[in-house]
Amino acid sequence: MFAENQIEVWAHYLTKEQGRSPATVREYLKDVRLLRAWLDREDAPPHLRGRDWGELSTADLRAFLAQLDPAPRRFHRLVNSWRSFWRFLVRVQKLPGVQDITADLNTPKIPKRAPAKLTLEDVAKLLDAAYRDKSPQRGLKNWCIVAFLYGTGLRISEMLNLKFADIEYQDGQPVAVRVIGKGDKERRVPLSQTAQAALMRWLRERKTHGNPVTPWVWSPLTGKRYGQPMQARTIQKMMDTAAERAGLNPAAVSPHKLRHTFATALLNSGRTLDEIKELLGHENIQTTMIYAQTDRARVAAAAAALPDVVGLAGN
Repeated sequence: MFAENQIEVWAHYLTKEQGRSPATVREYLKDVRLLRAWLDREDAPPHLRGRDWGELSTADLRAFLAQLDPAPRRFHRLVNSWRSFWRFLVRVQKLPGVQDITADLNTPKIPKRAPAKLTLEDVAKLLDAAYRDKSPQRGLKNWCIVAFLYGTGLRISEMLNLKFADIEYQDGQPVAVRVIGKGDKERRVPLSQTAQAALMRWLRERKTHGNPVTPWVWSPLTGKRYGQPMQARTIQKMMDTAAERAGLNPAAVSPHKLRHTFATALLNSGRTLDEIKELLGHENIQTTMIYAQTDRARVAAAAAALPDVVGLAGN
């Protein structure tokens, strides 16, 4: 049970001290518990069966990876999860006899790929389908959510944590929101026209239905969760339904893909990576640079845009 207790303490550290998202913590826990399950199996190698963390070596981790034979991306995540865990044991817990056995684990190169995103036509279809709900009130709410996510590029957690005190007004119109992002870092996000329209319509809808007494901007106007923050899984379910209605693949539609679409649309409109980095709340420019990957059609179009001077020769 000692090994499992260490995992639980680490999970608390990831959440409370490092501000990792619930999804990240779940994946990290899964990776470390996968290793723990292998060590505790009856058919585990005799020299490893039941071993504690401080009794393992880098070679033992390599043996487990060789047995799993994971794809490169899965390989990377496993190693990253284990590195986080062992660094916690060594640097935070300072357990005697425990060394960081992950430092010498080499990871394979992963080819960079552009993040999945929707086309602007897909977003327009999704907005229309979200609005065409059998309940007009629900349809308007759905439209506002999709439009606001696309118009701000916020993470779904950032949107759902917005409070009325976070909205900045100018001449009675919302112009920006204050967002608490990863690691409890605060940033100011100016609102695009799409985001302004979505937020204004939602605020009017709230007033129409009694404006529930709550600090949360995005809260249900009816039902059991009246006045509480909306839930991410409810929004994803709504988007799945809207995607099917729009003739889109539900697997390709999510709040995070709207975030990718937001970033790509800004890049295609000529905005710089530094500007996009600030709007997305990325810690470093390397994270944002993935949006700079251009497809062949755009490269060909850029080359074709060069003014022709050959015909001027000899004139």
